[in-house]
Amino acid sequence: MFFISILELIYTKCYDVTKLKLKRMLFLIIFCLIQGFSEFLPISSQGHLIVYNHFFYLDEFSELSILELNVISHLGSLFAVVLYYNRLLFRMFKGLRVFYRPDLDKNLSLLFNLVVSTIPIVIFGYIFGKYFNYDDDNLILIIGITSVLFAIILFILDKYCLLVRNQEAINSKLALYTGFLQCLALIPGVSRSGAIMIALRSLGFNRNFTVRYSNLLSIPVILGATVFIFSNGNNNLFIDDFLNLSVIIVFFLSFLFSIIFIHFLITWVRKSSLFIFIIYRIFFGSALIIFFFNT
Repeated sequence: MFFISILELIYTKCYDVTKLKLKRMLFLIIFCLIQGFSEFLPISSQGHLIVYNHFFYLDEFSELSILELNVISHLGSLFAVVLYYNRLLFRMFKGLRVFYRPDLDKNLSLLFNLVVSTIPIVIFGYIFGKYFNYDDDNLILIIGITSVLFAIILFILDKYCLLVRNQEAINSKLALYTGFLQCLALIPGVSRSGAIMIALRSLGFNRNFTVRYSNLLSIPVILGATVFIFSNGNNNLFIDDFLNLSVIIVFFLSFLFSIIFIHFLITWVRKSSLFIFIIYRIFFGSALIIFFFNT
Protein backbone atom coordinates (compact mmCIF):
# COMPACT_ATOMS: atom_id res chain seq x y z
CA MET A 1 0.00 0.00 0.00
CA PHE A 2 2.87 2.34 0.80
CA PHE A 3 4.38 1.95 -2.68
CA ILE A 4 0.97 2.42 -4.30
CA SER A 5 0.50 5.66 -2.38
CA ILE A 6 3.95 6.85 -3.48
CA LEU A 7 3.16 6.02 -7.11
CA GLU A 8 -0.19 7.83 -6.90
CA LEU A 9 1.54 10.88 -5.42
CA ILE A 10 4.19 10.88 -8.17
CA TYR A 11 1.51 10.47 -10.84
CA THR A 12 -0.54 13.36 -9.40
CA LYS A 13 2.50 15.63 -9.26
CA CYS A 14 3.59 14.73 -12.80
CA TYR A 15 0.04 15.21 -14.06
CA ASP A 16 -0.23 18.64 -12.42
CA VAL A 17 3.16 19.71 -13.79
CA THR A 18 2.29 18.48 -17.30
CA LYS A 19 -1.09 20.20 -17.17
CA LEU A 20 0.53 23.48 -16.09
CA LYS A 21 3.11 23.26 -18.89
CA LEU A 22 0.41 22.56 -21.48
CA LYS A 23 -1.62 25.50 -20.18
CA ARG A 24 1.41 27.78 -20.39
CA MET A 25 2.16 26.54 -23.89
CA LEU A 26 -1.42 27.18 -25.02
CA PHE A 27 -1.42 30.75 -23.72
CA LEU A 28 1.95 31.45 -25.34
CA ILE A 29 0.65 30.16 -28.67
CA ILE A 30 -2.47 32.32 -28.42
CA PHE A 31 -0.36 35.36 -27.46
CA CYS A 32 1.89 34.85 -30.50
CA LEU A 33 -1.11 34.32 -32.76
CA ILE A 34 -2.64 37.61 -31.60
CA GLN A 35 0.67 39.42 -32.12
CA GLY A 36 1.20 38.03 -35.63
CA PHE A 37 -2.47 38.32 -36.57
CA SER A 38 -3.00 41.90 -35.46
CA GLU A 39 0.41 43.59 -35.94
CA PHE A 40 0.05 44.14 -39.68
CA LEU A 41 -3.73 44.02 -40.18
CA PRO A 42 -5.61 47.30 -39.53
CA ILE A 43 -7.17 46.02 -36.29
CA SER A 44 -4.72 47.18 -33.52
CA SER A 45 -2.26 44.69 -32.05
CA GLN A 46 -1.88 46.90 -28.97
CA GLY A 47 -5.62 46.82 -28.33
CA HIS A 48 -5.85 43.05 -28.78
CA LEU A 49 -2.91 42.31 -26.48
CA ILE A 50 -4.27 44.63 -23.78
CA VAL A 51 -7.65 42.89 -23.95
CA TYR A 52 -6.00 39.44 -23.88
CA ASN A 53 -3.98 40.34 -20.81
CA HIS A 54 -7.06 41.89 -19.17
CA PHE A 55 -8.90 38.58 -19.27
CA PHE A 56 -6.10 36.06 -18.79
CA TYR A 57 -3.32 37.76 -16.77
CA LEU A 58 -0.38 36.49 -18.78
CA ASP A 59 2.06 36.79 -15.87
CA GLU A 60 0.23 33.91 -14.19
CA PHE A 61 0.46 31.59 -17.19
CA SER A 62 3.95 32.23 -18.46
CA GLU A 63 7.48 31.89 -17.16
CA LEU A 64 8.14 35.18 -18.97
CA SER A 65 7.00 38.60 -17.83
CA ILE A 66 4.75 40.83 -19.94
CA LEU A 67 7.83 42.92 -20.74
CA GLU A 68 9.74 39.88 -21.98
CA LEU A 69 6.77 38.59 -23.99
CA ASN A 70 6.37 41.96 -25.72
CA VAL A 71 10.05 42.32 -26.58
CA ILE A 72 10.44 38.77 -27.92
CA SER A 73 7.18 38.74 -29.89
CA HIS A 74 7.92 42.13 -31.46
CA LEU A 75 11.38 40.92 -32.46
CA GLY A 76 9.71 37.93 -34.14
CA SER A 77 7.39 40.24 -36.08
CA LEU A 78 10.32 42.50 -36.96
CA PHE A 79 12.33 39.63 -38.43
CA ALA A 80 9.24 38.50 -40.35
CA VAL A 81 8.66 41.81 -42.15
CA VAL A 82 12.39 42.26 -42.83
CA LEU A 83 12.58 38.78 -44.35
CA TYR A 84 9.41 39.29 -46.39
CA TYR A 85 10.69 42.53 -47.91
CA ASN A 86 14.39 41.64 -47.93
CA ARG A 87 14.88 42.26 -51.67
CA LEU A 88 13.16 45.63 -51.61
CA LEU A 89 15.10 46.64 -48.48
CA PHE A 90 18.34 45.62 -50.17
CA ARG A 91 17.52 47.80 -53.19
CA MET A 92 16.58 50.70 -50.92
CA PHE A 93 19.85 50.63 -48.99
CA LYS A 94 21.82 49.96 -52.16
CA GLY A 95 20.49 53.26 -53.44
CA LEU A 96 22.32 55.09 -50.65
CA ARG A 97 25.32 55.20 -52.97
CA VAL A 98 23.60 58.20 -54.53
CA PHE A 99 21.87 59.43 -51.36
CA TYR A 100 22.29 63.04 -52.46
CA ARG A 101 20.06 62.38 -55.50
CA PRO A 102 16.97 60.42 -54.34
CA ASP A 103 15.20 61.59 -57.49
CA LEU A 104 17.42 59.20 -59.48
CA ASP A 105 16.34 56.08 -57.59
CA LYS A 106 12.70 55.38 -56.67
CA ASN A 107 13.72 52.90 -53.97
CA LEU A 108 16.02 55.44 -52.33
CA SER A 109 13.23 58.01 -52.51
CA LEU A 110 10.93 55.51 -50.78
CA LEU A 111 13.52 55.02 -48.04
CA PHE A 112 13.79 58.76 -47.43
CA ASN A 113 10.00 59.10 -47.24
CA LEU A 114 9.82 56.24 -44.74
CA VAL A 115 12.36 58.07 -42.58
CA VAL A 116 10.25 61.25 -42.77
CA SER A 117 7.11 59.29 -41.79
CA THR A 118 8.93 57.83 -38.79
CA ILE A 119 9.99 61.15 -37.23
CA PRO A 120 6.61 62.13 -35.66
CA ILE A 121 6.06 58.72 -34.00
CA VAL A 122 9.54 58.82 -32.46
CA ILE A 123 8.82 62.16 -30.80
CA PHE A 124 5.20 61.66 -29.79
CA GLY A 125 5.69 57.97 -29.03
CA TYR A 126 8.32 58.74 -26.41
CA ILE A 127 6.12 61.39 -24.76
CA PHE A 128 2.99 59.22 -24.90
CA GLY A 129 4.78 56.19 -23.49
CA LYS A 130 6.02 58.21 -20.53
CA TYR A 131 2.70 59.72 -19.50
CA PHE A 132 -0.17 57.54 -20.76
CA ASN A 133 -1.74 55.37 -18.06
CA TYR A 134 -2.11 51.83 -19.41
CA ASP A 135 -3.72 50.72 -16.13
CA ASP A 136 -6.71 53.00 -16.58
CA ASP A 137 -9.99 51.29 -15.63
CA ASN A 138 -11.62 52.67 -18.79
CA LEU A 139 -9.02 51.22 -21.17
CA ILE A 140 -11.36 48.49 -22.43
CA LEU A 141 -13.97 51.13 -23.25
CA ILE A 142 -11.37 53.30 -25.00
CA ILE A 143 -10.29 50.36 -27.18
CA GLY A 144 -13.91 49.55 -27.98
CA ILE A 145 -14.79 53.12 -29.00
CA THR A 146 -11.63 53.69 -31.08
CA SER A 147 -12.07 50.33 -32.81
CA VAL A 148 -15.58 51.25 -33.99
CA LEU A 149 -14.88 54.93 -34.70
CA PHE A 150 -11.81 54.32 -36.84
CA ALA A 151 -13.52 51.41 -38.58
CA ILE A 152 -16.16 53.85 -39.81
CA ILE A 153 -13.52 56.38 -40.92
CA LEU A 154 -11.57 53.67 -42.75
CA PHE A 155 -14.74 52.42 -44.43
CA ILE A 156 -15.65 55.86 -45.78
CA LEU A 157 -12.15 56.62 -47.06
CA ASP A 158 -11.55 53.19 -48.57
CA LYS A 159 -14.91 53.16 -50.33
CA TYR A 160 -15.07 56.69 -51.68
CA CYS A 161 -11.49 57.89 -52.17
CA LEU A 162 -9.66 57.48 -55.46
CA LEU A 163 -7.18 54.71 -56.23
CA VAL A 164 -4.98 56.62 -58.64
CA ARG A 165 -1.73 57.26 -56.74
CA ASN A 166 1.17 54.84 -56.35
CA GLN A 167 4.76 54.88 -55.08
CA GLU A 168 5.90 57.55 -57.56
CA ALA A 169 3.40 60.03 -56.07
CA ILE A 170 4.67 59.93 -52.49
CA ASN A 171 6.79 62.90 -51.40
CA SER A 172 8.14 64.33 -48.14
CA LYS A 173 5.02 66.40 -47.40
CA LEU A 174 2.68 63.47 -47.87
CA ALA A 175 5.08 61.24 -45.94
CA LEU A 176 5.09 63.68 -43.02
CA TYR A 177 1.28 63.86 -43.10
CA THR A 178 1.19 60.05 -42.97
CA GLY A 179 3.65 60.09 -40.08
CA PHE A 180 1.49 62.46 -38.04
CA LEU A 181 -1.62 60.36 -38.61
CA GLN A 182 0.35 57.27 -37.60
CA CYS A 183 0.71 58.90 -34.17
CA LEU A 184 -3.02 58.33 -33.64
CA ALA A 185 -2.11 54.66 -33.20
CA LEU A 186 -0.58 55.55 -29.84
CA ILE A 187 -4.18 55.54 -28.60
CA PRO A 188 -5.06 51.89 -27.83
CA GLY A 189 -7.46 50.44 -30.38
CA VAL A 190 -6.69 52.80 -33.26
CA SER A 191 -4.14 50.52 -35.05
CA ARG A 192 -0.85 51.67 -36.54
CA SER A 193 -1.51 50.09 -39.93
CA GLY A 194 -5.11 51.33 -39.80
CA ALA A 195 -3.97 54.92 -39.21
CA ILE A 196 -1.50 54.72 -42.11
CA MET A 197 -4.19 53.27 -44.38
CA ILE A 198 -6.52 56.10 -43.41
CA ALA A 199 -3.78 58.62 -44.23
CA LEU A 200 -2.81 57.16 -47.61
CA ARG A 201 -6.33 56.26 -48.74
CA SER A 202 -7.45 59.82 -47.92
CA LEU A 203 -4.71 60.98 -50.31
CA GLY A 204 -5.90 58.66 -53.09
CA PHE A 205 -3.16 56.03 -52.94
CA ASN A 206 -4.09 52.55 -54.14
CA ARG A 207 -4.44 49.70 -51.65
CA ASN A 208 -1.37 47.77 -52.83
CA PHE A 209 1.01 50.66 -52.17
CA THR A 210 -0.84 51.58 -48.97
CA VAL A 211 -0.27 48.11 -47.52
CA ARG A 212 3.35 47.98 -48.69
CA TYR A 213 4.11 51.39 -47.17
CA SER A 214 2.39 50.42 -43.93
CA ASN A 215 4.34 47.17 -43.67
CA LEU A 216 7.67 48.85 -44.41
CA LEU A 217 6.93 51.62 -41.93
CA SER A 218 6.38 48.95 -39.29
CA ILE A 219 10.12 48.16 -39.31
CA PRO A 220 11.38 51.35 -37.61
CA VAL A 221 8.24 51.54 -35.45
CA ILE A 222 8.51 47.96 -34.13
CA LEU A 223 12.25 48.39 -33.64
CA GLY A 224 11.72 51.65 -31.76
CA ALA A 225 8.91 50.17 -29.63
CA THR A 226 11.08 47.17 -28.77
CA VAL A 227 13.99 49.37 -27.72
CA PHE A 228 11.63 51.57 -25.66
CA ILE A 229 10.05 48.55 -23.91
CA PHE A 230 13.47 47.05 -23.27
CA SER A 231 14.95 50.31 -21.93
CA ASN A 232 12.08 50.69 -19.47
CA GLY A 233 12.56 47.23 -18.04
CA ASN A 234 15.27 45.29 -16.31
CA ASN A 235 18.62 45.84 -18.02
CA ASN A 236 19.47 42.21 -17.24
CA LEU A 237 16.54 40.99 -19.32
CA PHE A 238 17.21 37.58 -20.93
CA ILE A 239 20.85 37.43 -19.79
CA ASP A 240 20.35 34.37 -17.59
CA ASP A 241 18.16 32.29 -19.91
CA PHE A 242 18.10 33.94 -23.31
CA LEU A 243 17.75 30.60 -25.08
CA ASN A 244 15.18 28.91 -22.86
CA LEU A 245 12.31 27.07 -24.53
CA SER A 246 9.68 29.76 -23.91
CA VAL A 247 11.82 32.46 -25.54
CA ILE A 248 12.44 30.31 -28.61
CA ILE A 249 8.75 29.37 -28.93
CA VAL A 250 7.50 32.97 -28.60
CA PHE A 251 10.03 34.30 -31.10
CA PHE A 252 9.45 31.55 -33.67
CA LEU A 253 5.64 31.56 -33.45
CA SER A 254 5.45 35.38 -33.60
CA PHE A 255 7.72 35.24 -36.64
CA LEU A 256 5.64 32.49 -38.28
CA PHE A 257 2.23 34.07 -37.65
CA SER A 258 3.51 37.48 -38.77
CA ILE A 259 4.79 36.05 -42.08
CA ILE A 260 1.44 34.33 -42.66
CA PHE A 261 -0.67 37.43 -42.04
CA ILE A 262 1.64 39.79 -43.93
CA HIS A 263 1.19 37.57 -46.96
CA PHE A 264 -2.55 37.27 -46.31
CA LEU A 265 -2.99 41.06 -46.20
CA ILE A 266 -0.96 41.65 -49.37
CA THR A 267 -2.84 38.92 -51.22
CA TRP A 268 -6.22 40.11 -49.96
CA VAL A 269 -5.94 43.75 -51.06
CA ARG A 270 -4.92 42.73 -54.59
CA LYS A 271 -8.47 41.51 -55.16
CA SER A 272 -10.64 42.98 -52.41
CA SER A 273 -11.29 46.07 -50.31
CA LEU A 274 -10.60 46.56 -46.60
CA PHE A 275 -14.23 45.84 -45.74
CA ILE A 276 -13.52 42.53 -43.98
CA PHE A 277 -11.23 44.28 -41.47
CA ILE A 278 -13.77 47.06 -40.96
CA ILE A 279 -16.50 44.55 -40.07
CA TYR A 280 -14.13 42.77 -37.70
CA ARG A 281 -13.24 46.05 -35.95
CA ILE A 282 -16.91 46.94 -35.49
CA PHE A 283 -17.76 43.54 -33.97
CA PHE A 284 -14.64 43.57 -31.78
CA GLY A 285 -15.20 47.13 -30.56
CA SER A 286 -18.93 46.65 -30.00
CA ALA A 287 -18.28 43.51 -27.93
CA LEU A 288 -15.84 45.43 -25.72
CA ILE A 289 -18.28 48.32 -25.22
CA ILE A 290 -21.09 45.92 -24.28
CA PHE A 291 -18.77 44.05 -21.92
CA PHE A 292 -17.64 47.27 -20.24
CA PHE A 293 -21.17 48.48 -19.48
CA ASN A 294 -22.33 45.05 -18.28
CA THR A 295 -19.59 44.45 -15.72
